[in-house]
Amino acid sequence: MGSRILVVHMQPIMGRILFNEAHYLNMTLRGYVWIVTEALSSVLDKISYEDEFLKATQGLIGTRTFIPDSKKFQTFLHEWKKLTKNETAGMVDNHITSYGLYAYDAIWLIAHALDKCFSQNRSFPFHPSNVFPAEARGNPELTKLNASQNSFLLLQCILNTEFTGVTGRIKLDKRGDLEGSSIEIVNMVGRGLRTVGYWSNATGCTKHASHLASRGTSEITKNNAQDLDSVIWPGGTVKVPREWVNPNNGKPLLIGVPDKIDYSEFVDITIGADNTTRFQGFCIDVFQAALKYLPYSVPYTLVSYGNGSSPPNYDHLVERLANKEFDAVVGDVTITAERARIVDFTQPYIASGLVVVVPAHKEETNAAWAFMRPFTPAMWCTTFVFFLCTGVVVWLLERKKNPTFRGGPLKKQFVTTLWFIFSTLFFSQKEDVKSTLGRAVVVIWLFVVLIITSSYTASLTSILTLQQLMPTIQGFNELVASSVPIGYQAGSFVEDYLLQLHVRKERLVPLDGLANFADALHKGPKAGGIGALVEELPYVQEFLSSACEFIIAGDEFTKSGWGFAFPTGSQLAVDMSIALLTLAENGELQRLHDKWLGKSVCSQIGSAQLGLNAFWGLFLITGAASVICLILYYILMLIRYRRKARDGPSLSDGSSLISRLVRMVKSFVSFLHEPEEPSHHPRPQPREPFPPPPPPREPPISSRRLRAEQSPPDSTVYRDAPADTPAPTPPANHGQRWGGASPSTVRWPTFPPPRFHVSLVRLTTVNDGVAPALQL
Repeated sequence: MGSRILVVHMQPIMGRILFNEAHYLNMTLRGYVWIVTEALSSVLDKISYEDEFLKATQGLIGTRTFIPDSKKFQTFLHEWKKLTKNETAGMVDNHITSYGLYAYDAIWLIAHALDKCFSQNRSFPFHPSNVFPAEARGNPELTKLNASQNSFLLLQCILNTEFTGVTGRIKLDKRGDLEGSSIEIVNMVGRGLRTVGYWSNATGCTKHASHLASRGTSEITKNNAQDLDSVIWPGGTVKVPREWVNPNNGKPLLIGVPDKIDYSEFVDITIGADNTTRFQGFCIDVFQAALKYLPYSVPYTLVSYGNGSSPPNYDHLVERLANKEFDAVVGDVTITAERARIVDFTQPYIASGLVVVVPAHKEETNAAWAFMRPFTPAMWCTTFVFFLCTGVVVWLLERKKNPTFRGGPLKKQFVTTLWFIFSTLFFSQKEDVKSTLGRAVVVIWLFVVLIITSSYTASLTSILTLQQLMPTIQGFNELVASSVPIGYQAGSFVEDYLLQLHVRKERLVPLDGLANFADALHKGPKAGGIGALVEELPYVQEFLSSACEFIIAGDEFTKSGWGFAFPTGSQLAVDMSIALLTLAENGELQRLHDKWLGKSVCSQIGSAQLGLNAFWGLFLITGAASVICLILYYILMLIRYRRKARDGPSLSDGSSLISRLVRMVKSFVSFLHEPEEPSHHPRPQPREPFPPPPPPREPPISSRRLRAEQSPPDSTVYRDAPADTPAPTPPANHGQRWGGASPSTVRWPTFPPPRFHVSLVRLTTVNDGVAPALQL
């Protein structure tokens, strides 16, 4: 048997015989687990040992009732030893088990109950029992016993009795079980038992007996489930043994391997010169590498399934495993729901999914409409719509402030807007954008245009310079909707899968090998071939490594994998899954993949057009920006309109509500059409310099002579003084009144620095000395 955990429940005499026989069969060594119940564990450390039995019981685990130490318990043991000093009971020498201790307390329990009953009811009548001789089982004395008439009262007294016995507190629950009973977990080491922990319903596992009374919540059970001392297992190890191993009974595992004509990279079965069958390939190497990571050895024999000339039926192979004809199946077996219901699979060791393979046709690159190929029709339409929408938004935001978008008839405004928005395609727009919201919309739109034009240029360059291979069928959905024949590998699950998708059975064509795949695809539907091949991705990758005239249409439409199959409930499925994960983590699985499946696939450059899925985020950004800016614009215009309406004439003239609403809407629309008034605070203009003054007119000669004669000797004439020339220093007598000066003496008043050019300044006095005169 594969199990290595054995639970023993028998009397000590039979237990000694059992363990001696197990030791003889080497079943008490490392890897085994022996658990004994109280019938044996309660006397295990008191049995008269012999060396063979002592070796056989090393490392076993036992459970027995825990009897807490107390003064009453020690007194009882002392009295018991004196009573049995000169007696023996077979293998038990002066030893009383927990059964005897509980029997002792049970007698006292009945005694206390009877005492309570007599105190409540002094009469305790009996009546003859109704036990017939046939029910006495050959013991006629049972028929002579009388039955108590107050048996129910005695039962209630027993259940309600509580006292402290030699085993501890004695109290029965409603079901008659002892409350607060605990179990001691012991481990046989050397010549005696060692306690590794305790357990009770209230506390769970605990390392110390004192915690049994202090703990009483279910939370402690969860937190201390592993609170035990280490166990010394058979073989002297502290490592927990495995509970299951492959039985080593001379019968190796019979493993079925599918045998097919192609795909030798996965499974290759050959017969050598010595008539021996050799198994190799990616799947075989992965299985053998995983076996090395199992903690036990697994003898096995590989058996081929199939004739090698046609693909075997994988469903039948899995059914034979479920019927116990095989112990495992190793190979390129796909994990499906139907197969997983009858067998257990390991973790997938290679990803697999169904794809569509179709013939590829070369696309002409010199077609007249090649410039339309980079984008899908939906992409072209969406781009054109966003061009128009963005232009309309800019026109609405600018028409009130910008005369470029406002002047002239509506037709002219529309042409101007189109010219502006399509000029952004080349970043050559000349119209100014004056509003803040309009600039925000244009900046975001220019970013979107930059991304779109760059992507278009790169895609068009690829189309015009590289040879394109286009699939004849674009994907799986188009294949199902069409009526072309569909090929698949015979014996695989593809047929059932396509039938579940309501594909007509007459469209399905089973094919045997790679050569048949290529021939059927070359012929096509009109010549009796197929229009497409539905196959698993690992097979297709190997097929396309040598057949470059075919191409994968679309993406994988299923997700699955290959795994090793075992019978339901087999521990090997779990252990092999862990081993496969180890292979994947340390990189060995990838090295095996590169060793067998590292062929290069034909370089095929698809011409997938750029669609909305690549640019919907950009369109979402520019659309959201346009809408937000437009909403903010109308909110601002509404606020301005309300301010203007408060200053203007009232619209509430007693007419109906609808009429007032119509006039209000018309008034608001006309307000939007009005050009925005210029700002009341114009920007200051630079000051123009003063023009030079005209040349002074010369007075007559007589006047000049007269004034020169009357000029004071210290008067000075300044010509063309610059603006920054400092004022002349006044005379010392500056500040005196004019009346106290001599008529011929001139006193200079204080002037600020001149701020303009002076051509001629002459200061004179009138003859009568009343006031000076300044001549320019």
